[in-house]
Amino acid sequence: MFIDYYWIFSDECKMYVLFPPHSVMKAVVHRIAYGDWYAHGYTWIRREFDTWLLARLDQLIDGCLIDEPKTWKYIKRLVLNKKIVSILDIGAHIGGYSVVLGRRISGVAVEPMPDTFKILTYNILVNHSNIKALNMAVYDGATSTVKLCRSPYHSGADFISDEGDIEVPQTTLNDLWNKYGPFDLVKVDVEGAEDKIFTSTEIDPKYLVVEVRSRTWPLVRELISRSYRIVFVEKLIRSKKVFNVFLEHYIK
Repeated sequence: MFIDYYWIFSDECKMYVLFPPHSVMKAVVHRIAYGDWYAHGYTWIRREFDTWLLARLDQLIDGCLIDEPKTWKYIKRLVLNKKIVSILDIGAHIGGYSVVLGRRISGVAVEPMPDTFKILTYNILVNHSNIKALNMAVYDGATSTVKLCRSPYHSGADFISDEGDIEVPQTTLNDLWNKYGPFDLVKVDVEGAEDKIFTSTEIDPKYLVVEVRSRTWPLVRELISRSYRIVFVEKLIRSKKVFNVFLEHYIK
């Protein structure tokens, strides 16, 4: 059904199936009959809003949002209640948030790592998500590019470093807001560079989700000083010192 999108991966196409299964039972039957709806370390993840996400095995936790169930459930409820109709997903990975929500709302997903971005783009296409994907990093705007390092653990932990060997263009949060915004929700998950993203920003989305660790907690205090209140804090399951902070903007 989605064979038109198969060209995205060029020579890598042989590692992917042509289309996702459309229901759990059809998936089981298809797997038994053809044995080809996962292959070579890739699999399909069944998600809400009738979506399927393609993922490598090391991307399953991030694709299913197993690390952050409270954050996901809260955002999904806001979307269903029409409190959120647009999202800017910075550090979108394979689309665990943006691709799934893109079946109900519009938005922009930013993912800097090229191979992860390919999967994100594929997931947007096969799910017909109303999401625009950008292959770049969001940072402080001091230079035109940044370098990325691969995490030895999983692709959701790739990070910006001067010692990285992958160079990608960078943009700023202000530029994205001015070009594509405004957005009701801005989600930022950039493995410790969150404070750099909010340098000299002038935006005030209604909702913010920011991943923080010990070094970046001062950013939360800064956001509170800018008329945000903390709705909740969720500790990520895989880490003792990494948290999602959900904030809501209010008028004093």
